[in-house]
Amino acid sequence: MEEPSNADHLSSSLTDLMTSLMVIFILLLLVFVHRTAGKDAAITDLLLKKLRHDLSPQGFNEKTIRPDPHDRNAILVIVPDRLMNFEKSKSTLRPEGEQFLKTYIPEFAEVLCSDQFRPSIESIVVEGHTDTQPYAGRSAEESQNLNLKLSQDRSMEVVKNALADLAGMETKRGCFLEKLSASGRGEQEQEATPDESRRVILKIRVKASEVESVKVVVH
Repeated sequence: MEEPSNADHLSSSLTDLMTSLMVIFILLLLVFVHRTAGKDAAITDLLLKKLRHDLSPQGFNEKTIRPDPHDRNAILVIVPDRLMNFEKSKSTLRPEGEQFLKTYIPEFAEVLCSDQFRPSIESIVVEGHTDTQPYAGRSAEESQNLNLKLSQDRSMEVVKNALADLAGMETKRGCFLEKLSASGRGEQEQEATPDESRRVILKIRVKASEVESVKVVVH
């Protein structure tokens, strides 16, 4: 029987070395992902507390500013009193909705675009929604497509008004231009009634950052 050659020994050693390095790499990656997820969650909790505190005089509470149940690192902002709801088949904000944005978007920007939070915010998404009522003379599929476009139009309406309401506030408007986007969700995520479903909400998502750099003091 022939004895293994030195080349065989070398090949086996290299294989073992590569396997060990791969295992170490995977372990380090898992540690990094775990630490990053923890930092994201901590920043989300800090921002959630700050928003609730600063906006409570405007009628916001734990129900209207709350964590996204589908995304641990996102916060949902639901405007109270249905001020961001729409008439059936329309994408134009009602006067009370326009007035709400004019009054309170600068206050949102004050928090979200502050030195404390701006580096940690990945995006501010304006999500438009519709009800599921079919269009007359249209198939179910055609109605869904039309509602998808309608929801996008609603979200864009809010984005345009929000940016207009920040005119003359260069820093805040620049921040919103950097972070803000519009998303049409169509008939997804229905509320209890059609009136409640025809709405726009804000979704604020945070990204990984050093928790130590975000210091929030709530009195």
